[in-house]
Amino acid sequence: MSIISQLPELKAVLTPGCQILTDHNDTKFVEYLKRWTDINLKVPGAIVLPTSESDCQKIVQWASKSSVPFVMKSGGHSEYSTIGSNGIIIDLSLYKGVEVDADSGTATLKGSILTKDVATTLAKAGYFTALGNGNTVGAIPYFLAGGASLTPSITGFGADQILSAHLITAKGELVNVTEESHPELLYGLRGAGQFFGLVTQLVIKCHPLHALGNDQGTIWAGSFVFPLSRAQEVASVMKNLMDDDRHATAGLIMILAPPPARKPCLVIATKYTGDPKHAPEAYKALYELHPLVANGASMPIQNANDAQDALGAKGDFKRFGIIGLHRFNQDAFLKTIELWEELVAECPDAINTAFNFKWDSKPAKKPDFDSAMSLHDVRYFQNNLIWHTDAKSRAKVDEYNDKSYALMRSEDTEADFVDFPPGRAGPVHRRYRGGERIARLKSLKREWDPTGVFTSELLE
Repeated sequence: MSIISQLPELKAVLTPGCQILTDHNDTKFVEYLKRWTDINLKVPGAIVLPTSESDCQKIVQWASKSSVPFVMKSGGHSEYSTIGSNGIIIDLSLYKGVEVDADSGTATLKGSILTKDVATTLAKAGYFTALGNGNTVGAIPYFLAGGASLTPSITGFGADQILSAHLITAKGELVNVTEESHPELLYGLRGAGQFFGLVTQLVIKCHPLHALGNDQGTIWAGSFVFPLSRAQEVASVMKNLMDDDRHATAGLIMILAPPPARKPCLVIATKYTGDPKHAPEAYKALYELHPLVANGASMPIQNANDAQDALGAKGDFKRFGIIGLHRFNQDAFLKTIELWEELVAECPDAINTAFNFKWDSKPAKKPDFDSAMSLHDVRYFQNNLIWHTDAKSRAKVDEYNDKSYALMRSEDTEADFVDFPPGRAGPVHRRYRGGERIARLKSLKREWDPTGVFTSELLE
């Protein structure tokens, strides 16, 4: 039986505001099909847009009864929010919200609420929380999948903020996940929550703005630009700066060719989480190198990512790959510059690609509970942005990306390799370190999603 023939049964149980899109040529269908990346993009049998938690539950119940596979879409950044004509996309765009409880210092996130909306709403109430680098990322998936944070030494990771959740199981049951009701499932949701069900709501921990080290709720952000010819001396200075935990420095060393000039360079995008007046001293060594460009200023934390909004554009072939590292290997980093130059020469359509090294001078704050998130000891990451426009370049660009990882891991043994949780490539033990942790997660998967409705990850 085709999906189209079964949809009237679904429509009959949904509230009037819900939409079911099936016409591939309709402008609305085309618009909702768009994602941040076109990698592996497929065309579903239908795109279903619920308007409430109850609608979400009814859709999953119908899909379970009708044996229709589905994927979820929130902000549209996940490579896995796509499915072919045999399935449907549950697009949460029409169901979203954020409510702040100032008395308890918590916030309730609903549906497809984006990180920018969360940051802005919290700031108006005098709070912030652990959020990452993208304004258009779905906030709930961000928290569930680990959540690399702008403020790790203050807040920890995104997953560490989760207090409770509403989860729809593979059978369509709505479960209230709390420390009292389902402590083991809450353990899994904090860092691996994308594998156990459709999470419609999260209650998260918030932090008062003054925890940033100033009463204005600001952080300092700056950028330093150098020609690639100065990479060796810049890398030497950066190693000392990144290893100095007296200052709360953080940021990215990026190898890229920014528009409009497209001249290859090193851009050091910096943050300082603490009293902004100390930032110039913390970055004094960079100023003394007399970069081509040097700027920095305090800004409200809810606006910290606004300058990167262009990176959130939908379309093209894009991917963020993140691996954990235990040190900054200067020689390997210099070789990745040569590798990037080779990539752009061979695949000119990959000019937007950036090979990035991410650091935090202070370790991430570790919560007083255990969870699926296991990267609190990792302060360094290779955080590459892969971006090309020609489908024919797909394999070659991935090949160069893998080579850059191999270079940055060259001082480690296989046992030391670490991957950040959101991806599904590579061995699971790199994302969820420790045999006991993996055993617990696999046990949870067998209990809550034994047939792999929400992917077969952790079942294999």
